[in-house]
This record gives sequence, C-alpha cells and structure tokens, in this order.
Amino acid sequence: MPQNRLPDEDDVRAGLETKPFLAHLEDLRWTIIRCVGALAVGVCVCAFTAKYILQALYVPYRAAGRDPKDLFNLGVVDPFSIHMEISLFGGVILSLPLLLYFIGQFLLPALTPREKRFIAPIFAAGTVLFIIGVTFCYAFVLRATLQFFIAYSGYLGFTTMWTAKGLIDFEVQMLLGFGIAFELPLVILVLNLLGLVSAEQLAAKRRHAALGIFVAACCIIPSTDLFSLSVLAVPMYLLYEVCIFVARIVERRKAAR
Repeated sequence: MPQNRLPDEDDVRAGLETKPFLAHLEDLRWTIIRCVGALAVGVCVCAFTAKYILQALYVPYRAAGRDPKDLFNLGVVDPFSIHMEISLFGGVILSLPLLLYFIGQFLLPALTPREKRFIAPIFAAGTVLFIIGVTFCYAFVLRATLQFFIAYSGYLGFTTMWTAKGLIDFEVQMLLGFGIAFELPLVILVLNLLGLVSAEQLAAKRRHAALGIFVAACCIIPSTDLFSLSVLAVPMYLLYEVCIFVARIVERRKAAR
C-alpha cells in the first residue's frame, strides 16, 4: 500500500494539466472583464477630476517660468482630446494595483508553491517602481526639460508659443515613459531569480545594455533631441548597475544557503 506523502511541484503541475482548456479560457475572460472594469472605474474617477489633474500637470510648466494662460488650442476637439488623455493616463495609474492583482490571481494557479511566494512581492515592486518613475519625472525631469526647450527656442530666436495639447501630450508621454522605464530593475531581477541571467553575464554585457537602453529611450521619449534621451537613458543605465549589485547579493545568499 503506497505511503501518504505531500505533493511536490511536479504533482502540482500534473494536477493543473487536468483542468479543461475551456475552463482556462473562462478564467482568462473574467480576468479581462475585471481588468477592464477596474480601468473603467479609474478613468471615470479621473474624468470627473480632470481639471485638478490638469492643474497638477501645469506645475512643471509654471516652474519653468511660464504661465498656462499663454497656452492655446488650434483644433476644435483639442480640449476633448486633452480631457480623454489625462483621464486615461490617470486611470491607468489609479487602477494599476488592481490590474496587477487580477493578473496575479489568473497566474497563481499555474505556479508552483515556490513561485507563488514571489508573485506578490514582484507585483508590489512593479507598482512601486512605476510610481517612483512617474514621481521622479514629475518632480525633477519635466521642469528641467521644459526649461531647456524654452531656452533653446530663445537661443534660436523663436518665440515660445505652445499649444495646450502639445504640452500635455509631451508631459503624459514623458511620465508614462519614465514609469515603464523604471520597471527595468524588476525585469532583470526576475530573470536572475529564475536563473536565466547571472550577475556576471549582466556585468559582461554592459556595452550591449547601454546601447539597448539608448534605443529603448529613443522609443519611449516623445522627442529626438539628445538632451531628452539622456535624461531617461542615464537613470536607466544607473538602474542597470544597481541590478548587477543586487543580483550579486542574491547569488551570494543563495550560495551561502
């Protein structure tokens, strides 16, 4: 008579394989519905508070020495486009914790007990890093970038006259770009925890990483000037170096255990 034993990770995965494919599709359907619902609630909340969000987006512009009253719109539907853009942008940030939670719920049954221990810290870290990236851009980068372009425009002899939509588009893309870029450490550390990359491999590929980061900055930043690209690429590369340092600490602890 076979002895009773606790199921190991292979048993868990074998049990998961017996779940019907249609049941997985049903879980995926409800995950998508929950995510869309959370995003819709976030967008609606931000739509009703759009004027306050707009005033917050004007803060870096004021800090750069300009008055928002100088802004104007050229298109008939530009005010509506601005309203929808900041509603969607705010809705994504507001609903991000719930979006990650629902995605985690969908992935959780497919993970081993060891992997389940990491999913909550990983998603929490992803939310925190995204908010840190957005905050860093809002508090330090936007004002310096706007001041640079205002001064550069004056240096070339042009009068700085921006549309409200042009300014909001630029700021929102910068904020989202920094939020996404600050996810880089999490991606690298997850790959290290899974054993796909080591600290030595990361250190040996510094030149390739620097080139890849610069290309990524070109794709994220809504501008092609070297100043704006450097503003994002330099922090991303510094985060890459931090990842190497943390990966070495993690590997030393694993070796010690």
